[in-house]
Amino acid sequence: MPGGCPANSGDAVAEAPPLRPITALRPRVHLTKREAFDACQTLADADRVLVAAGATAEAGALGDLFELLEDRMTPS
Repeated sequence: MPGGCPANSGDAVAEAPPLRPITALRPRVHLTKREAFDACQTLADADRVLVAAGATAEAGALGDLFELLEDRMTPS
């Protein structure tokens, strides 16, 4: 079939590698100023896209995460 995969070609689908469990988490995570800004910007952008798509519950969850991140920022 030109331009696509032939049906039932017999090719095996590669399996995803197993996930490694997180073994330890530190009590605090330190972000650079740029990392914190990028995280907040990404959350705000995703919130707007979700609202526009009508997914208000999901947008609300991102908004809550944004507020949590913003509240936890401390001046250095």
